Amino acid sequence: MAGDKTYFQNGNLTAAFQNQGMAPGSLVGASSPCVRVFVAGAVTHVGKTSVCLGLLAALRNSGLKASELGYIKPATQCEAPDLLSKWCASEGIEHVAGENAPLVFYSGFTRSFLAGEQGTSAEWLQKIQQKVAAMSEGRRVLIIDGVGFPSVGSIVGVDNADVAKAAKAPVLLVCKSGVGSAVDSFSLNASYFVAKGVPVLGALFNLGDADGFYSWDKCAKSIEAWFSQQDRRERFYGVVPKVQELDGLREKISETEEDALDVMAKLNADHFGKHADILGIFTDAGADPWCRSPVRVPDGKASSLAPATSASFKPLSRESVVSSAKEAGAKGGG
Repeated sequence: MAGDKTYFQNGNLTAAFQNQGMAPGSLVGASSPCVRVFVAGAVTHVGKTSVCLGLLAALRNSGLKASELGYIKPATQCEAPDLLSKWCASEGIEHVAGENAPLVFYSGFTRSFLAGEQGTSAEWLQKIQQKVAAMSEGRRVLIIDGVGFPSVGSIVGVDNADVAKAAKAPVLLVCKSGVGSAVDSFSLNASYFVAKGVPVLGALFNLGDADGFYSWDKCAKSIEAWFSQQDRRERFYGVVPKVQELDGLREKISETEEDALDVMAKLNADHFGKHADILGIFTDAGADPWCRSPVRVPDGKASSLAPATSASFKPLSRESVVSSAKEAGAKGGG
């Protein structure tokens, strides 16, 4: 509910929030523990990774050093190179994604998990939590990228809500632009996280049309009106219109020259910065109780979120699983 967020009322920072050590106008507090934001999508291909790039670029532009930032996609279905990973590499920002992700839903993995060949859900969550804790150490901000839509991974007990909880990261929900369908999608997907005890900061609506009845600016007015009429803690962070030049870029990354990718990354970042309430996102994330304390995983002990990883945690090899899946006719991941 709105009253729960006493650090942000009627568009203004409260005295209670300012006493937390973050001044208005700053994106993250200098003395705060690492601010963690989990970027989740209401649907697949909604532009989560582009949003992550926009957030990180804004932090770099605000003066934060590359060493103060980090990016991780803890669970993934896609191992192909993307614009964000290339941008992070060029900026010197530590990033973990693709084949280096703690959990990869490769071909045959889910069936192998259900057959008892891949350890337990708690063991995978512990592995993810340990990586998040390590990357949070000494950093100001860690952006955590979700996979697909909220319930992806539920078949193995490691869905987006489970991962966000393990990372102690409040959720920024990315939805497709629109009016009725956009708000309905937000309400449905936000309730999934809330039902699992995961705080949702609010929503950013992406891929808005440039013109017409559903143009991004018209949709923004309607969506903002809806949020203003609700008695809930989640906030509206804007509508980002489509960028024609970036459409379909993911499929062209490997064949696009580095200089061109640099231009595309800057275009993505600049465009995002013009339309998203970035200050609002980090103001709310930095004040969320989950980000007021670090993620700690004591060596050899159970965390509060998952039991310690068993020394016998030795999943069946990927090579063996993929080979068996291929022989059985599998064509994709999972």
